[in-house]
Parts: sequence; structure tokens; C-alpha cells
Amino acid sequence: MAISSTTKPAVRRSSVEKVRLNADLSPDVADALKTLASSQNVSLTEALSRAISTEAFLVQRRKQGAKVVLEQDGKTSELIFAR
Repeated sequence: MAISSTTKPAVRRSSVEKVRLNADLSPDVADALKTLASSQNVSLTEALSRAISTEAFLVQRRKQGAKVVLEQDGKTSELIFAR
């Protein structure tokens, strides 16, 4: 995935401040983004923003030693991330 920007990206300081980015996504990733947007009834931009925010949160917490645990049907498993 290639991303270009004409200004330095900012971490959501305000809802008014925006940075325009262009991204080249694989068809699979683009389809996943469209599915996320549709399932959450939001724009592609909002879906991408949420995905990036979630990833940033998970990275920060994992650096602090947190584990990501999934629970389904009474079974618990840890989600292991490749580095």
C-alpha cells in the first residue's frame, strides 16, 4: 500500500483539521474497507479513520504489555500479532 501526503499528518486534534491522503490499496483491502464502511453505515473515510485509530490503540497497549483476548462461546483465546 502506498500513501502520499502533501502535509504532515496530524493525529485528530480537531474535527475541522484535515489532511488529504491518497492510498493505493489492494482489491482485497479495498473490499474489506468497503465492507467495514457498509456494516457500520459510515463513509469510506470514516471507516479508514476508525481502523487506523483501532490499530494505533492496539499497538500502544501491546507496547505497554497488554494482551488482546477474544472470548466466544465460553472459550478464550489470545490474538497473536506478527511483528
